[in-house]
Amino acid sequence: MPVSFLSPRSIPPRSSGCSGRPPRQAAALAAALAAVLVAGLCLALLAGCARQTVGHLARAQLQSDTPQTVSMQYLRFTYRVVPLRESVGVRGQASPVPGALPAWARWYEQLTVMVYLSDASGRVLDAAEYDYLPRAVGDEGAIPFETRFYLDPEDKGPLYVSFGYRMVATEREPRSDGSDDGGRSLIVGEGALDN
Repeated sequence: MPVSFLSPRSIPPRSSGCSGRPPRQAAALAAALAAVLVAGLCLALLAGCARQTVGHLARAQLQSDTPQTVSMQYLRFTYRVVPLRESVGVRGQASPVPGALPAWARWYEQLTVMVYLSDASGRVLDAAEYDYLPRAVGDEGAIPFETRFYLDPEDKGPLYVSFGYRMVATEREPRSDGSDDGGRSLIVGEGALDN
């Protein structure tokens, strides 16, 4: 059988930048990587453009130094708006709506309160969230909160305050180890929705 030797000119050229792959495979790989990067960038931009709305929640227009109340299904929020330099403060308290919780619900195992600043259409401009330690329902009579929203000069027109909450109300005091005590519990919440 005759043996032939290839001259250096007959050896196909190798690409230098992609682990020795032929140029066609390297180009295909580069195109696939670019497509993945572009897709990731598009998803990141879309996620950045995603907005929340509170148009479905009870809300009240910002009114300085006037006591206001917003009632929801399980909590009532009493608050006052305090004008500050380039911002507004919202100071108030949340309390259970009388008769809304079942009579057996004696503890807040988990309680989170949200305060939202929105425009007239309900688009959330800013939000604050507060987590509270487990406590007896009605122990303090009300749960205090205080937040500050910095105003954007582009936010024209009336601004609104609304509230949200996530709550796990339980029959028995929560165990410190987080284990289930076998008692009844109620999981409820109201809050902003993603657009």
